[in-house]
Amino acid sequence: MKKDTNKYLAIGISLGLCFGAGAGIIVSIIIDKSNFIFGIPLGSGLGMIIGIIVGSILDSNNKNTK
Repeated sequence: MKKDTNKYLAIGISLGLCFGAGAGIIVSIIIDKSNFIFGIPLGSGLGMIIGIIVGSILDSNNKNTK
């Protein structure tokens, strides 16, 4: 198998999507009990952005140390 150079970026995006969707559901329940239409996509998007940032930083640090 080839060596994956962006391993943490891929993990960060997928985990950010899952945790962001969960957080969006929870926040949407707390704020507006009848409407999930904006909470889930906004939470997922925010989670993916955070995952991209963290994954990119971790991959960049691993490339610099090698």
